[in-house]
Amino acid sequence: MNKILVLNHFTVIWPPVSGGTLRYFYLYKELSRFFDITLLSQTQGTKGGLITFSPTFREYKVEKDPLFHELTLDVKNNEVIYELELIKYIELSNQPVVYKKYFEQFYKTSDLIIHESPYLLEYDLYLGLDKKPRIYNSHNHEYKLANQIWRNETARKYLPALYKMEKKLVTSAHLVFATSAAEREQFIDMYKPNPNKIKLAPNGIHPESRLRIKKKKNSRPKALFIGSAYPPNIEAAEFIIHHLAAKCPEIEFIIAGESCTSFSKSLAHNVTLLGRVPHNQKLRLFKEADLAVNPMFTGAGTNLKTLEFLSAGIPLVSTNFGVRGLGLKDHKHYILADKADFADKIKHAVRNAELLNYISYKGQEYINSNFSWRKIAKSIREEISKLHL
Repeated sequence: MNKILVLNHFTVIWPPVSGGTLRYFYLYKELSRFFDITLLSQTQGTKGGLITFSPTFREYKVEKDPLFHELTLDVKNNEVIYELELIKYIELSNQPVVYKKYFEQFYKTSDLIIHESPYLLEYDLYLGLDKKPRIYNSHNHEYKLANQIWRNETARKYLPALYKMEKKLVTSAHLVFATSAAEREQFIDMYKPNPNKIKLAPNGIHPESRLRIKKKKNSRPKALFIGSAYPPNIEAAEFIIHHLAAKCPEIEFIIAGESCTSFSKSLAHNVTLLGRVPHNQKLRLFKEADLAVNPMFTGAGTNLKTLEFLSAGIPLVSTNFGVRGLGLKDHKHYILADKADFADKIKHAVRNAELLNYISYKGQEYINSNFSWRKIAKSIREEISKLHL
């Protein structure tokens, strides 16, 4: 069984409940049926260690190097910025950080190296010097995303370095997986690689764990949003709190995930902030929701929360941006809304039980038929097999 080493700047959070952690865990869990896989992840804390998920699937969490805490960047007034940690990986890539020690250890017995993003590219000490294949399993078109959402002036100075790293990874990797056809074309247009090696590996779900149990009707309709502490999610949560809640007083808005931490607990009477929730509580929220809302206006890749909502059979009201790359049809799989008419679309939806039932069924059927992690992993396995490890 071939051994795969996967490099990532964040860890699996068990059980994964949102964002990239869902892709990171479930995709490699499925691939571990065919390969021996080690995830080499960077923690945010001072404690690391090995977690074994199965005989062929494990994660080594690398403790944060002291150099990360010693490095200071030109950030004013102790400003907390999303991209600060990512920039530190770029800045410290030529230093003898702890992550490189573990990379050396696992590299020796690995047949294939997979990068989850460009941020740890320079930690791969033998890229271009050995014959081991490399794969870029992208979560997003990272340079395009950063150019879109990085606001801090200091952070934006690192955009050329990020561009250079992602271009190097896309052009030097033996395989590149994009999450959507649009991002595949962006990689080809921007970095000019051999287009034949740029493949699709969309985000997915486990249909069998997302079955929705019929619930009692709520006295007041509940609209659910879940998002991590990721700028586009925070922007969406802010829109719900400061716009939708006031325009839809008859709707109870439930916001879960770390996107809540940016807002005060003192809110409108019809907004509840739950913060980060465990997996079982998330499943309960899915059962209790009358609809899901996804007012996304920025970001990249495909939206995992959209997949989860639809796979669970929750009727979805979303911007076009929130369903990007999935081939969904308005009023068949979901209800399309924009910033100007989002509140009106929600009000209309909750008054139309027949429409909600229809898009709930059609959306669930479409997602579960086309976006299972097992199906996606099978496609990736077929592409890896062509590398003749």
